[in-house]
Amino acid sequence: MTRGGPGLFEAITGHFANGAPVDNFDVETQTFLSVQDNIQRILNSRRNGLAHLPDYGLDDLSEIYRHLPSSAHRLRRAIESTVLKYEPRVKAIDTLIRETEPGMLLSFTMCCHLHREGLVRFGTHFTPDGQTRLDLLRAELDRD
Repeated sequence: MTRGGPGLFEAITGHFANGAPVDNFDVETQTFLSVQDNIQRILNSRRNGLAHLPDYGLDDLSEIYRHLPSSAHRLRRAIESTVLKYEPRVKAIDTLIRETEPGMLLSFTMCCHLHREGLVRFGTHFTPDGQTRLDLLRAELDRD
């Protein structure tokens, strides 16, 4: 079972990707923010970008964008399988296509069921410049 709190990257740097110090948050919030940072790194990486992990990240998004809206379901499946493989704190994921926000090409709501902490929902937005942005929508602790 995975432990709660920040991931290795945040523990080493002492802060999250947004610059917030790790120590400003309780252990559960640290976990949610760390998962958010890691998923954002995964989704902003492209396959074959790392020689030792050729399937880390997503395929070239220009192909997905060119075939929208029909390719949105292919991207959804790729997100789910890649996140499940490379974010060990996530035990299950449900990704729903959302109405696209202004200035974005595609938007999803990603519900991640964590092994230990509970459920966390992210707004996931794909921008025209090929970047992916995650917004923490809601986190619920598992009290069982």
